Amino acid sequence: MTIGGYRMTDRGFAIEVEEYEAGWSFLLQGDDADCFRDEWGKAKDYGSSFGEFLRDHEYNTLFQ
Repeated sequence: MTIGGYRMTDRGFAIEVEEYEAGWSFLLQGDDADCFRDEWGKAKDYGSSFGEFLRDHEYNTLFQ
């Protein structure tokens, strides 16, 4: 799924998020991936953009 400059791939056991212009990415597995899914689901309900969600939950600090 491509969302406002980001690409998120849910592999079931892991989630990979890529900022595709810079090529930065991070991978979350297991409980971390489950938590990410839950938090993103709630953020979407409140109308947050994906970029805002990443910043608000400090996931943007994981990009490498």
